[in-house]
Amino acid sequence: MNRNGNFKEIIKFAGTYISVCIGSGFATGQEIMQFFSAHGMISILGSMICMVILSYCGGELLEIGNTVRLRSSNDIFTYLCGDFVGKFFKMFMPLFFFCSFVVMISGSGATMNQYYGISKSIGSLILSVVVVLSVLLGINRVIDILGNIGPVIIFVSIGIGVITIARNYESLLHINEILPSLNMTKAVDKWWLSGLIYSGLNIIIVTPFLIGVGSTAKNRKNCIWGGILGGVAFMAAAIILNFGLMADIKNVYTTEIPTLYMADKISPLVGTMFSFILIAGIYTTAVPLLWSVCNSFAKEKTVKFNIIALICGILGFFGGRLPFAALVNIIYPLSGALGIIIIIGIILRKIKKNRWAKI
Repeated sequence: MNRNGNFKEIIKFAGTYISVCIGSGFATGQEIMQFFSAHGMISILGSMICMVILSYCGGELLEIGNTVRLRSSNDIFTYLCGDFVGKFFKMFMPLFFFCSFVVMISGSGATMNQYYGISKSIGSLILSVVVVLSVLLGINRVIDILGNIGPVIIFVSIGIGVITIARNYESLLHINEILPSLNMTKAVDKWWLSGLIYSGLNIIIVTPFLIGVGSTAKNRKNCIWGGILGGVAFMAAAIILNFGLMADIKNVYTTEIPTLYMADKISPLVGTMFSFILIAGIYTTAVPLLWSVCNSFAKEKTVKFNIIALICGILGFFGGRLPFAALVNIIYPLSGALGIIIIIGIILRKIKKNRWAKI
């Protein structure tokens, strides 16, 4: 594979990694605001902790997918955590991924309803159909789709953050004085724990999917650099968006979709454009979540895989009619805590591998 081919594959893997992490929480700004902005300037250190963890774990997971032959991407949990804990994850994760998929469907319906006045049921139905069709195309096609969408969302989010910072930089300088007067919701009470939990929240979602992505790589170096680049770019965008949220915190902290409020303040045209970006962000997480559910029970392109995808799409549509905020409140905190177990498993597996290599 030539150098240009290596670079393209690294960028594609990084873009895919970013896309899977984005989801409705990042794209709306709610995740960043609750995990980081609510802690003030010290949250930048929490963001840096998260950047290191996501970069390291992303590269490791892609490399494992490339070098270790697993029967199913869901077998990564027994590989990382051993038989006992791994079996728990193997049984629990398909259910968790499906529930997270339902959250994305609900989020898309809520977004279309709020900004366009479309019925939530119709909005949820549209995303359900598009996601199922994407999954039926197979992982290689999904990688191509996600690899192209992810960087676009990151660049737009960075742009909105930078413009908001420029317009409200004085408020940003006094953020630590402003926060005590606001009744903000924190996902986690401690700033350093926010970095860990947010890392776990992303890793638990991407783990099986990155294993599948890594299996398509031409070489392991592309996997490592793709993971590192994806983790750094994702959290760099999160840091800039965090600064933007803190710069206008008095206005955004009460909004359900902070980034859409920020985009609208820049101009109605930017707001309309970002509404499409927001829906694309939800789509980029919904697709790998559904793929991971189906891949837990069958190989893609098989009749069983396709039937599972269709059934999950139908169930996801009906489940997506539940309140978006309530679904997020139940599922996200648990996922972050479980994700830390996977992060520990990745680190311990690497230590054990290096120890055996020296013997």
